[in-house]
Amino acid sequence: MKKTLTILGMVLLLAGCAKQQAYDDSAVWEKLANLEQRVSTLESSIRGIQSAVGEGKFVQKVQEITDAAGNVTGITVTYTTGEVVTLNIGNVDPEAGPVISVMLNGAGELCWAIDGVIIQQNGKDVTVYQYPEFSIDEEGHLWVEVDGEKTDLGLVKGEKGDKGEDGQGGAIQDGIIKGITVGEENIEILLDDTTITLPLTLAFKLVVAKTDYAVTSTDPIEVAYEVKNKTPQTVVDAYCGNDFEVEVQEDKIIVTPASKSSFGDILLYADSKTGLTSIVKLHFEGEVFKPDYVPYSSDIDFVAEAGGGSLEVPVVSNLDFDVVSGDSWITYVETKAKKATIVLTIAENPKATVRTGGVNLFRQGTEELIMTIVIAQQAGTPKATNLSANGTANSYIVNEAGWYKFAAVKGNTSEALEGADSAVLLWETWNTQEEVTVNSVIASVSYADGFVEFTTPETLKPGNALIAVKNADGDILWSWHIWIPKTAITDVVEANFSATKKVMSRNLGALIDTPADADAPVESFGLLYQWGRKDPFPGLGSLESPTTPISVAGTAMTQQEGPGSVENAIANPTVYYYVSNGCWLPKSMTEDSSVSELWGEESKTVYDPCPVGYVLAKRNKSCAMWAGTKWTESTGPFVLNAANHSFSVGSLVFPVAGYIDDGGEGQKKAGIRTIIWTGRWDSGTANGYGFFGDLTDGSVAFRNQGNVRSRGGSVRCVTVANAE
Repeated sequence: MKKTLTILGMVLLLAGCAKQQAYDDSAVWEKLANLEQRVSTLESSIRGIQSAVGEGKFVQKVQEITDAAGNVTGITVTYTTGEVVTLNIGNVDPEAGPVISVMLNGAGELCWAIDGVIIQQNGKDVTVYQYPEFSIDEEGHLWVEVDGEKTDLGLVKGEKGDKGEDGQGGAIQDGIIKGITVGEENIEILLDDTTITLPLTLAFKLVVAKTDYAVTSTDPIEVAYEVKNKTPQTVVDAYCGNDFEVEVQEDKIIVTPASKSSFGDILLYADSKTGLTSIVKLHFEGEVFKPDYVPYSSDIDFVAEAGGGSLEVPVVSNLDFDVVSGDSWITYVETKAKKATIVLTIAENPKATVRTGGVNLFRQGTEELIMTIVIAQQAGTPKATNLSANGTANSYIVNEAGWYKFAAVKGNTSEALEGADSAVLLWETWNTQEEVTVNSVIASVSYADGFVEFTTPETLKPGNALIAVKNADGDILWSWHIWIPKTAITDVVEANFSATKKVMSRNLGALIDTPADADAPVESFGLLYQWGRKDPFPGLGSLESPTTPISVAGTAMTQQEGPGSVENAIANPTVYYYVSNGCWLPKSMTEDSSVSELWGEESKTVYDPCPVGYVLAKRNKSCAMWAGTKWTESTGPFVLNAANHSFSVGSLVFPVAGYIDDGGEGQKKAGIRTIIWTGRWDSGTANGYGFFGDLTDGSVAFRNQGNVRSRGGSVRCVTVANAE
């Protein structure tokens, strides 16, 4: 049979005995006989310590008392109040059994010790956080088990004993001390019939739930605290710098920042006045945003080289912010290190003058301006900006005054124009009835080395123009639309019009968007197109006079009864071929699939009139605008505003811009009718698909339908790429 002795009490057993082959039974049994007395003495001592603990009184230190020979004769207990209590352990004769104690090892850890020697297992000290279990095996060896590993502490009895059951020593008692738990605030010792709790000095503690605080204003910040097991004399105070004012109250401190950029630490401490202190560091981080560079001058932060390149702007910041460029030649580059360095890309300066621009930094998601970074760029060598660098098209958008060029190729291809010799400005308009000054939109035009070059006046004039390339005989080989809007064109996500692509916020050629809450101005009407032709024609210029076109300078539109041909249309971009209730093309193409090569829904064709990055809209019946057959009033996403001569579909607003008649009557019906073309053709008919609107009194109707291709309607482009 095996006896098991749990923690602490049986550490009193003969741990100092060495292994031996022969020994004196009487000495062993004398030690065992004294065990019960020693344990009783130990328990009395522990209970004495417990009884001495009162309100606000905790054990700070325990020291052994030794005699001249080094034997432990007692302990002294020092409390947090400064009071010292002496307790005698009793008979300290080593022959009466070993003395249990708790000692600090060289690493400052509390460890179990027997007779002043720290117990070790596998060469490591056994700390008070470990629970040893002792046992005696059949051969009389004392074993200690810690964390599942056993160590033989030596032989403790004779071969044949007459004390207790099976000679195992009747004086040995199981469970004198059942266990010990060391927590943050106390030690709990479990005895046979009770639990003794000894508070630790660690119980005196300043506790703050949160130590890091963000400063966003000068409003006071409350920091709640608690002092665990404080003495009646305890004092709480705080140290801080000039950035903060601190008021200490009974259970909280009030911290008032000097500004919303206040930054630093506050030391909050508690003093028991009995030798115990507890300190907590509180960190307050205010808004920090400041340039980490020396500006070039009082007005300019950086000077960029004429050739452009990358510009790094170092800042010190703990804010989230948005970077918004105010100029097209400055581009912000997204990086993960935004809070340390703002990376900008500067385009080459194509002008012989210094230009100045910059970027604005806003608090993220708001319009609150943090700062503006001003950049000046050195003067460059004059050269034309290549509008076709990112793709060719039949129309190009220009947003600022300058010198431009584009590849003289056939529309959305790379096919050069054979025999190209010169370039001319055919017409220009301001999109109103006001008489247009010649060269007010386009100042000059030329052709060289496969490129059309043109300049605008120094002061940009919004409008539209048509430029053509001719051969040496003066025949037009191709022509391109130049679009100079008055306000920025935006791309709108509107699934009611296009299921997958973003939509232009205005009609092709319009100078401004159509307002949703005011009468549609003529500048928002845009230009007009025969289905399948790449070149625009002037639109309507008045709501009061609904048959009056906008004014143009240069070659005016003329009308010629058709049919014409694709070749005629290319060579005569200002001639309008009309066929009443028919197609402007020969009948051989009218119902033939070759007409689908002019415009298309699935890809951008050579005759697509939209600018680079845009394509004709697709008539998709899954979209609300194209799904209905007829609307006579506001239904679903469709909202008619007859008083303002417009209608809307979701977030898009369309002017009732009029159209060009298929019977040779020219522009008509401004504010009364509109056609919005798609790239789809109506197989087997003379029609193209679009959206038709009619505000005629008594017959108001808006519907998805085919319209004869000889009519001139509006175009609303969509992006080539799918909307995200």
